[in-house]
Amino acid sequence: MTLPTNIILPSPTTNPEDQIKYIQELVASLQRMYEDMTDKINGNFRSDYGQEGDIWTPILKGTTADGSFTYSNQTGWALRQGIMVDAWFDISWSATGGATGNLYIELPYQVAISNGMPFVGVVQPSDFAFTGGTGIVINGIQNTFRGELWNVGSGFTTARQAVVSSGRLIGHIRYIGVEFETT
Repeated sequence: MTLPTNIILPSPTTNPEDQIKYIQELVASLQRMYEDMTDKINGNFRSDYGQEGDIWTPILKGTTADGSFTYSNQTGWALRQGIMVDAWFDISWSATGGATGNLYIELPYQVAISNGMPFVGVVQPSDFAFTGGTGIVINGIQNTFRGELWNVGSGFTTARQAVVSSGRLIGHIRYIGVEFETT
């Protein structure tokens, strides 16, 4: 998903009979290069509706047992430009279907390997019981597709949010993805 650092064009020819073929190959190479660059610069959108391959529906899971959440709203948008990913979500649920452990959202693209947890996003919770603290953020977990929910607050050490029976989460996270995903 990165832009090319070098471009290999067809070799020029001095033979007049081969010049037309050379020009055709040159034009085709330049067209492919332009298409590749615009795809990477403009990016790709994924949302909860659209054509196959462009769909991203945010899904909640538990770290110990995935569960089967009952959603009343499940909207997501993702924009990937090169390896930079922005994901927006609006999720409401009324049951967890056996989910246990800590709560996370399955992200649309794999998170890059990094030191620490530099990919933190904002979350607006509603009708939501915090495990601790007074607020919540989303952390992109390196080398996974997980956006874990973490509790935050003044005088509080951040900690993972446990699965809760119902709630609504509206949020955004920006992170660096990987060029070639493992799954």
